[in-house]
Amino acid sequence: MTPNPARPASGAVLARVDEIPDQGAVMRAFQDGPFYYSLLLSRKNGAVFAYENRCPHAGYPLERHDGRVVVQEGRFIVCTAHGASFTLEGGECMGGPCDGEGLTPIAIEIKDGAVL
Repeated sequence: MTPNPARPASGAVLARVDEIPDQGAVMRAFQDGPFYYSLLLSRKNGAVFAYENRCPHAGYPLERHDGRVVVQEGRFIVCTAHGASFTLEGGECMGGPCDGEGLTPIAIEIKDGAVL
């Protein structure tokens, strides 16, 4: 499989930690010509996590059409297409049609308040 050229390079700044609400999540999108890549950044109790923005159930992005990520009870990212829910701090499927399959994690590093 050919790598997606829109996927950020290792060490690229994805966001600042303070842009991610604690017990919340944000979507970040990247484009390189016709290629598109998006990811989710979540934060819980100060720790930051990153996932590919793709529901394992049907492959749809998880955010709403306006780009907002739905977080229920400060604990679960909810897929707006079919209601699957995933933990903020591990991306594990907690209910809905994801049938136990979690989100794909992305390795990140925090440096000087930036998520890389």
